[in-house]
Amino acid sequence: MTENKAPLLELKNVKTVFKVRQGLLKAVNGVSLSLYAGETLGLVGESGCGKSTLGKTIMRLYRPQEGEVRFEGRDIWQYSRREQKAYTQMVQMIFQDPYASLDPLSVIGDAVAEGLDIHRLAGTKKDRENNIMALLHDVGLNQSHVDRYPHEFSGGQRQRVGIARSLSLSPKLIVCDEPISALDVSIQAKVVNLLKKLQRENHMAYLFITHDLSMVRQISDRIAVMYLGSIVEIAPSEDIYSKNRHPYTRALLSAIPIADPTVEKSRKRIVLSGDVPSPVNLPAGCPFAGRCPYAQEICRTSQPQLTEMEKDHFVACHRADEMALME
Repeated sequence: MTENKAPLLELKNVKTVFKVRQGLLKAVNGVSLSLYAGETLGLVGESGCGKSTLGKTIMRLYRPQEGEVRFEGRDIWQYSRREQKAYTQMVQMIFQDPYASLDPLSVIGDAVAEGLDIHRLAGTKKDRENNIMALLHDVGLNQSHVDRYPHEFSGGQRQRVGIARSLSLSPKLIVCDEPISALDVSIQAKVVNLLKKLQRENHMAYLFITHDLSMVRQISDRIAVMYLGSIVEIAPSEDIYSKNRHPYTRALLSAIPIADPTVEKSRKRIVLSGDVPSPVNLPAGCPFAGRCPYAQEICRTSQPQLTEMEKDHFVACHRADEMALME
């Protein structure tokens, strides 16, 4: 899938750190990954693991203290002012809360056209109206919605407005930050199907940030598993579910409920012991060692590097070779 292709987005050893009262909080701690044009990379992990911070670092909302974020081969922090503006056209974001991300005092038409107005992409008032109508149509809304306010819409409809707004600048990449977590389960599948349809039509790439492992499987080509600011496993979507090699990935997958009550009753769930270490005071070795049932002395003293175990399957675990034999 990735042979002979240059990545659209490439992160190299990115570290995003914040000063807090207790010291330095390492929200993103040495992340390296690539995202290719037209693909969806799912980013999963527990709340607080650094997923959203990584997304906002890609959006230039946070500046990393170390590492590079390269878009189409260029470091986004080396851009000129003109290039910065162009980058905001090419990379957009869909936020988690569809109500908080919309101005309650602006009608939906103005919200959708915000990017068009800022970048002056609509030459005339008529062009602006036509663009708004086309965008609303693409996300399953219609002309009657243009002059309504956000509070008049359901959560699913508001998220469709957020998607339409992100599409207005014809981006190459959309960072989807938990775009379905605030929605009813019945609406989630519709929004995911809409995102897949729009991707096919516009050949966009998605970074799909979520904690929902059952849903991310439906939309992602590859999945990266994040723990305490680091990527611990990244592989093609089906390999994460059938050939996972990291103990944390296995623990996450064991928590996914199965619809068949017989299978659900008989399967073994992995219950992790211990607490998640503080990102202000990370352990010297593997960040997962204190909770890992397979940890050895090397795990507590030496941090494992993300290593390719099979084609396009990378794992950060000292015992990854043995994990295929462990149940």
